Amino acid sequence: MPNIYDNITDETRLGLALRDSLSDFDAVDVATGYIDLRGWSSMADILDTKPAPDGARATARVLVGMVAPSDSQQLLDSLQDQVQPPEYGADIHDRERALARRDQLVAHLRNQLMRGLATTEGQATLQTLKRQLREGVVAMKVFTEKPLHGKTYIFHAPNKKHGSRWAYVGSSNLTGAGLHRNLELNIDVQDSDATNKLATWFDERWTDRFSLDITAEIIDLIEQSWADESQPTPFEVYLKVCHSLSQDARDGMGYVLPKSMSDLLLDYQESAVRTLSRRIVRRGGTMLGDVVGLGKTLTAVATALMLQAAEDYSTLVLCPKNLQPMWEQHLEEYDINGRVISYSMADKVLPELKRFNLVICDESHNLRNNATIAYDAIHQYIRANGSKALLLTATPYNLAFTDVANQIGLYIDEDDDLGIVPTEALRKDPALAGKVDGKINTLTAFRKSEEPEDWKRLMSDHLVRRTRSFIKRTAKQENVTRADGTVEQREYLQFANGQRFHFPTRIATPLSHAFSTDDPAALMEDDTTLDAIRDLILPRYRLADYDNPKAQHTPSDTKNLDDIRSGRGNVSGFVRISLFKRLSSSGHSFILSLQRQRARNELFIHAIDHQLPIPLGAFTDRQIAVTDEDIEGDGDLHGSVATRYETLRKSLPAKTKWVNTTVFKPTLRKDLAKDNASITTLLSRFGNWDSTRDSKMNALVDLLTNEHAGEKVLIFTEYSDTAEYITAALTDAGVPNVGLATGDSENPADIARRFSPLSNKLPSQSEDDVHAVDDPIDVLVATDVLSEGQNLQDSHIIVNYDLPWAIIRIIQRAGRVDRIGQKSDTVHVYLITHEKIEQQIRLRQRIKDRLGAAAEAFGSDEKFFGGDREIKILDDFYKGRVTDDDTDDEAEADSVSEAWLVWSSAQDQFPTIAEKVLRMQDMVHSTRNQRLDEHGSVTCYVATASGVDAFATSDRTGERILTPLEALRVFRADPDTPTAPLRADHFEREKTLVQGTLKTETIAAGNLKGIRKWAWQRLGGTVFGQKATEGLDALHAQPLTEHATMRLAQARRHKYSLDDLADLINQLHDEDRLVIGSTDHDAIKVVCSLGVQDA
Repeated sequence: MPNIYDNITDETRLGLALRDSLSDFDAVDVATGYIDLRGWSSMADILDTKPAPDGARATARVLVGMVAPSDSQQLLDSLQDQVQPPEYGADIHDRERALARRDQLVAHLRNQLMRGLATTEGQATLQTLKRQLREGVVAMKVFTEKPLHGKTYIFHAPNKKHGSRWAYVGSSNLTGAGLHRNLELNIDVQDSDATNKLATWFDERWTDRFSLDITAEIIDLIEQSWADESQPTPFEVYLKVCHSLSQDARDGMGYVLPKSMSDLLLDYQESAVRTLSRRIVRRGGTMLGDVVGLGKTLTAVATALMLQAAEDYSTLVLCPKNLQPMWEQHLEEYDINGRVISYSMADKVLPELKRFNLVICDESHNLRNNATIAYDAIHQYIRANGSKALLLTATPYNLAFTDVANQIGLYIDEDDDLGIVPTEALRKDPALAGKVDGKINTLTAFRKSEEPEDWKRLMSDHLVRRTRSFIKRTAKQENVTRADGTVEQREYLQFANGQRFHFPTRIATPLSHAFSTDDPAALMEDDTTLDAIRDLILPRYRLADYDNPKAQHTPSDTKNLDDIRSGRGNVSGFVRISLFKRLSSSGHSFILSLQRQRARNELFIHAIDHQLPIPLGAFTDRQIAVTDEDIEGDGDLHGSVATRYETLRKSLPAKTKWVNTTVFKPTLRKDLAKDNASITTLLSRFGNWDSTRDSKMNALVDLLTNEHAGEKVLIFTEYSDTAEYITAALTDAGVPNVGLATGDSENPADIARRFSPLSNKLPSQSEDDVHAVDDPIDVLVATDVLSEGQNLQDSHIIVNYDLPWAIIRIIQRAGRVDRIGQKSDTVHVYLITHEKIEQQIRLRQRIKDRLGAAAEAFGSDEKFFGGDREIKILDDFYKGRVTDDDTDDEAEADSVSEAWLVWSSAQDQFPTIAEKVLRMQDMVHSTRNQRLDEHGSVTCYVATASGVDAFATSDRTGERILTPLEALRVFRADPDTPTAPLRADHFEREKTLVQGTLKTETIAAGNLKGIRKWAWQRLGGTVFGQKATEGLDALHAQPLTEHATMRLAQARRHKYSLDDLADLINQLHDEDRLVIGSTDHDAIKVVCSLGVQDA
């Protein structure tokens, strides 16, 4: 009687029965519809005990059925054949079809090896299988003529007198599940006649001319897999990471730029255009955060042009008002279907504006506050029109995390599924999940995080950023002979037309000098002046302190004073700091500021004496604030006090708020008079300011006249007062063609063009047109108003007239002329200061000592001078160096750009290795030795089907998520980096990461996003949507299939009507091709891993 084997108990487990039979017999033949290579462990060890094959046949022969459709699909196909019979000859089998079916099975087994987790046991099994295949102990074939579903295991022992064969027939495939775990139905076959017939049946199929040997292919698959004894090199695994991470850049290669535009772009710009285009289409938006001077504007224009050609996009540009003329020129020059609107007009124009597919927000850090009217208008426009967004900013990291969230929040909804979670914030605050209703993979959750690691991982999906040091690494090198005959290597970038750009050398030159004997500036830096400024009461900025509760108040008096109390903050501290800042800028500015303070105090005293109201300024109800205008704004210093008061009353805007002076205590007038007495004493000490006695101004005139006569020179100062003073003094000194650019300039772009016509030339302009500039400027005096979007590289000389309060601006200003397109070999950067650096640092420290807690008024965007980094910048300057503006961690390039640089360079320099990496399986691993700055570890890279990349590392300190940039540093290797032995705990650590830390990171909650969200919003709640109710329900609940994503994207591109869109969703749903099945998940796969040996 036959025995049943159904895997329910050990006695009926087929795998154990097969092992017993193999132990008793000499050889085995297996026919199986499917094979699990790792399931070979059921037979591997016993086969090693058998004698070596004699050459006639392998000890184990395995015949595998080709990859066949599921039973249900086969049935449907056969029924369909009744309606649509196959074409003549479709059932004829030939060699070509046999080879194709063999290759299909091999590809399937390759995918099998890349699923699941690597284990020590699995590795040992696969290595044994490879050895047994190579030694001829095992042979494998695929039966290609028809789908083979039969499963039989036939054991042979020819020398046995009785029972020379034994067989099993049933449902179990040669897999671990089929032999041990699944509920199956198999029986053993003991009858000799029956076993002989089974053996004949097997031999006929084994020898069939369309049964193709796959022994060599399986050996090759195992050798190329994670299970092989020899690991890929660390460099090969590093390249695999770079290839995978650079997918956005590689996918963008499918877009084509017009040649007229590609000729204008350098390689790094063109790769950015392709990455940006891919992300805009795929993710709804992205941010370009290149540092100053790398050509963000041209890159954005090229992106708009590419998407216009490829996707029929129209473009809306939103920008600061001073950049509007420049953008309008670019759109017209490059024939871009678009429009330009300034941020100040956004709330007025956008509500009635037609739909533009792409919205470019230039200098997007202006949109960091989501409470402004402009932000709300832009956000509503993008949402209402389903527009994509491209954000441009040079300072993506110089903001609070909330500011970054607000910018990307223009195109990401608060509950969009981001594919990642704020892991560090969740680790520190497990209650965070509850605070966001479990939606931990949303922007709402990230807003709760103050952890830089979380934000860097999020921005790795949304930021394209290249730094000067990154661009230099993309450059080629050439030997250049210098004037003295020496040869040096120089980096260069090459345009498509063959023109080369060399990076200039920055030369820092401090111009330090002693005060002249009659220079009043010397008195301004002594303790008497500093103490006097410290002791000013500044009562105009503390009006609420003088409120007399016993006096009669009008409702507006009460409200306005309450607004001051609630919103104005430490305004007097801000004003005091501003006075100190002007003191260190120029004596002229300091005197003007003191004169304005005295004049305005006089107006208030006049108002008090005559019981007249006083103005609070143009403050909003939301925020009572003070700006530099309070210290630097235009104010009439001439005429009687009464005349000046009337002039002020008539000239102030209607929204100015006023308070009656009768509500204040008498001490207000007393303190105003006391401050004026102190200011008058200071002004009397200084005397009348004369620019001819200003030693700093004389040093500047000498520099322009003797060192750089006839050259383009850009002079920076922090303040409009100082800029106007310099302009007038230089003109009086006979310096020709001096121009001025401040915040009050009507058209800074036109000023930049007059100063730097060549670098602002459009392709359609000739050299003659450029040189024929009306009213040219050779020496341009500017505040930092020219810091946004202006090309000034006709000049290679920067003069810092004053030491910026934020020292980093010395480096940032150098970037105004040290840009792509600079033709000079050198960029000169000057800093004019009294005395030496020690005196400058000491002056700042003395000011800081007098400010005390008031230093907090500087806020987050301007650090008080005196930190280590600021001192290092100054120290470098006085040693003749001006570093690049990307030397800190926050200024790194983005991970996609870094990965693409490595991968594209490897394709050029190591094509053989690159080709090998392209063929490399997933789940591979390598091991290297420990570097000096790290622990032994295992780092794992996983990716999901929806496109989420995640990295984590495990070392002696525990497990943690890595940003893509951190991971690139861990995986980084050179071609000659040696491969170290595999760590004994490599697979166990990898398993811990995948099933723990990385599982949380790659979670997807199924929130609507992308094309899925678009379809739902278009049809949900409409009459047409009722036609596709079941499809919409499925779409809302489950992710789309790749096919559905492609079809719906086509529908959006071709502007399907609602009726047609509903029909398409119905069709996809009926075909079961709309969404991933409810039993499916966003599958996580292990891409690769790297072990680092303990020292």
